Amino acid sequence: MTTVFVADDSALARRAIASKVSAAGLAVVEGESAVLDAAVDVAGLACALVDLDLGDGDGTQLASELRRQSPALPIAFFTGGAPEAVLARAKEYGPVFFKPAELDRAIDWITRNAG
Repeated sequence: MTTVFVADDSALARRAIASKVSAAGLAVVEGESAVLDAAVDVAGLACALVDLDLGDGDGTQLASELRRQSPALPIAFFTGGAPEAVLARAKEYGPVFFKPAELDRAIDWITRNAG
């Protein structure tokens, strides 16, 4: 089964995403912290959706670590808003989707990249 990594410090947002991703027939590995998630095993991950504000760090730092481990891993971001400098850094890794309005677009991106 194809596995997707979803990192968001909001349990509500993480569960909403995980539920939709699971409904699409994909497995989900959930994360909630920049520090803890940096240790995730990227082997076998098809793609990652990372919150830009993980509470203990910004998602671009986590994306950097994920890409260090797996240079071709597709990464996108999900955010309620972020400073322009953070958005610009995020766009260097992949698309940025805004919560909650672009949840369906984020799920579409996941299913395209996980297949």
